[in-house]
Amino acid sequence: MAGFLALVACGGDKSVGPSVPTTIAANSSTSLTGIAGAAVSPAPSVVVKDDNGDPSSGVTVSFVVTGGGGSVSSATAQTDGSGIATVTWTLGTTAGANALSVSTGTLTAVTFTATGTAGAAATLTKSAGDNQTGVPGAAVPVPPAVIVKDANGNPKSGVIVTFAVASGGGSVTGATVTSNNQGVATVGSWTLGPAAGPNTLTAFANGVTAVTFTATAAAATGCAARTAHTLGTTSQGALALGDCSADGYFIDLFTTSLGTSTAYLFRQTATFDTYLLLAAADGSVIAENDDETPNGSSTNSAIKAFLPAGSYLLGASSFDLGVTGDYSLTSSTTSATVSGCERVFVLKNFSTTQSVEPADCVRTTAPAAPIYGDAYTIFLRAGQSITVTMTSIQVDAFIEVVNNAGAVIATNDNRDATTKDSELTFTAPESHYYTIIARTGVTSQTGTYSFAIN
Repeated sequence: MAGFLALVACGGDKSVGPSVPTTIAANSSTSLTGIAGAAVSPAPSVVVKDDNGDPSSGVTVSFVVTGGGGSVSSATAQTDGSGIATVTWTLGTTAGANALSVSTGTLTAVTFTATGTAGAAATLTKSAGDNQTGVPGAAVPVPPAVIVKDANGNPKSGVIVTFAVASGGGSVTGATVTSNNQGVATVGSWTLGPAAGPNTLTAFANGVTAVTFTATAAAATGCAARTAHTLGTTSQGALALGDCSADGYFIDLFTTSLGTSTAYLFRQTATFDTYLLLAAADGSVIAENDDETPNGSSTNSAIKAFLPAGSYLLGASSFDLGVTGDYSLTSSTTSATVSGCERVFVLKNFSTTQSVEPADCVRTTAPAAPIYGDAYTIFLRAGQSITVTMTSIQVDAFIEVVNNAGAVIATNDNRDATTKDSELTFTAPESHYYTIIARTGVTSQTGTYSFAIN
């Protein structure tokens, strides 16, 4: 019996082999974000298990950087008693995508990805707007800009940069700026000081060394020169050989600011035959005049214009080629009444209420005579369209468009069969001045009317 029991005991003994790894899986997040050039957290780790689902210890696991240029603390690691293996993963120094492959044997590798972001701001570098030359009292052509980077040279967004005038007496707009996704911060504008000479502008941010921009304010000459003219004052000037020249005609340019929307009168007087021009701040033509009296007997020039509030350019010149000499330029508000067949200049989006009366422009051609009306002159570019309306409860409204040669090229009496108001849409065939006549359609009529150009 004892032998039998011994035999049974021996035959029943069953040997147990070593654990075989069958799975490898992530034990920490596989999608990470960290600072470029620094170790990510949490550190990448995997867990290895056998076919029974139990942790496999002592298994060699490989960690290989496959993207981003970073590094690991060890190329391999052994799983611990819980089947876990981990290393320290330092991302590449360039901000962007990083990848790490973790594997053991022939099992399918686990991939970790990480996005490296810029670290703390470390440097400011000038990227635009240094060493410029500009006009005293005017903004430099290129607004200064800096680029913010971290210690590894990655552009850093979200950094507050402050720009401040250091010398020269100028000013800035948009002085405090936050760097954009490219690390760039640009000042709104830098206006140089009022005197010729050097100017400097400093840009700084917390924790980094400031940078300084330089610019030279040089007095403008020729066509770049602008002189400020204040409404209601007289500006003395002189056409000279060094002035801006266009086709042999000298011209001095003035800037003026108008505070309200109303009628204005600009005059240029001199002993020579003057020629006055008016333009928008961007140079768009508004008006020009040779003689302030219709018969041409005066050497003075004058422009009456209905203008909205804003900034404008005045050009003082001469009618004859190559003339030099002293002149005076004056400006003022003036009567908003259009009368006496005077020439008034207007812009689009203009409206007014006026009267037709015997003192206005008079048409004496039979059989419908006399016809009274007012004239409005507008400069239109080729292809530019306007819609003109004239309404009245006192007169039969009639609109005419006259080209610069004096020919009537468009008319309207009644805009429809139910009214005596007129409306006309006109497209300019060429870039030139056009005169719009607001008159009556019936002889000897007088009365008020409303007029608009849109």
